[in-house]
Amino acid sequence: MSPTLSFYAFEPGAPGVPAASATGVFVNGLVTLLRSCQTTLDVRTLWLRPAPGPAAGRLGSRRAAAGWLAGECSRLLRDDARYLAFIYPKIPVLAHVEHPTMQGLALRAYQALRLKTRITRQRIVVIVEDLPVELAEGRATAGGPASALDVPTIRKIERTLFRAAHRLVVPDGFAAPIAERHGIAQDRLRTFRRNIYLPAIEPAEAPPIDFDRGTVNFFYSGSVDAHVAANFRELLRSIRNAPDTRLHVCGPGRDAVLEWLSELDVPNVRHHGLLGIAEHDWLAQRCDVGLILYPTDNPYNHLTPTMKYSAYLANGLAVLSTDLSCVAENVRQDGVGQAMPIRELSLEIMRWAARPALWSAAKAKAAAEAARVRSGDEMRAWIREIAEGG
Repeated sequence: MSPTLSFYAFEPGAPGVPAASATGVFVNGLVTLLRSCQTTLDVRTLWLRPAPGPAAGRLGSRRAAAGWLAGECSRLLRDDARYLAFIYPKIPVLAHVEHPTMQGLALRAYQALRLKTRITRQRIVVIVEDLPVELAEGRATAGGPASALDVPTIRKIERTLFRAAHRLVVPDGFAAPIAERHGIAQDRLRTFRRNIYLPAIEPAEAPPIDFDRGTVNFFYSGSVDAHVAANFRELLRSIRNAPDTRLHVCGPGRDAVLEWLSELDVPNVRHHGLLGIAEHDWLAQRCDVGLILYPTDNPYNHLTPTMKYSAYLANGLAVLSTDLSCVAENVRQDGVGQAMPIRELSLEIMRWAARPALWSAAKAKAAAEAARVRSGDEMRAWIREIAEGG
């Protein structure tokens, strides 16, 4: 009889998990891979129910949240599959961070799940996408708001889940912090250096995007929030000085970007607003260079490979990034561009705008890697391993 794996995740498109967000892409990519990977595993995808919205009064809201949490955790406790797989932190843990009571209930539920696995020999697989405490603390270190998370309880939840896991699947940059903080043996860790992306989706017809082609087309995907605003504005000044180029942007924050373009007098940037995945990829594939602008004074940014990097490679773009440790190492290994401080990057943009020979070989290498990034090849090893009983 084939071993069964129950994969629990919030369905992309559900509240809090936009389909085109990094988490939405990550979940969809994993679901596609688990279903297509030719193993003996019988994979069941079980969508977690969305957390309830605000109820009447504080007590009503807590009761609704507690009822939701109890229902979702009881599903996990009743599940008799050989393997239970989760994406952390998008599990019934952090949907009600403002309620310490919910955190306590979640902790006890996962302690019960850990006890159950010891008795039944059921195995847990945790795929770690983000580390919420490090993410919040990193932003605070870089001048953002102080973390509002209940850190001690979240640490206890992480320790319970991670120590219960038969396999922890983590980005390369997360391996050392998780092993050291929670006492995880190295032989239980499986790492990946690039996020999984989605298989190619061809729009039924050309999307209604007015693509204004420049001599060189730069591409930025994602939010231009306070976290990246300073670097983005620095970049705009360089783009302004290369008038024959174009910068194509998609994601939230369009009004703020348009205001900056007017303030700085930058006529050669196009913000296309929020796009679906098919439209996003259609636009990216008509560009030349993808930009990653996360600030380097946030320690968390050095730990994560970022979904942007995989999105750019999957669409055949050369990459120009701030000098973030994991991203810079990936860029070096893949030979797809450059990583450097933002001041140097702003100057490099003008060099790349004037001399396509500086990035054409990197773009060709990215195109050669596109199919592999979309295939989720790096994730297949741990799936095959558990299918074979490892």
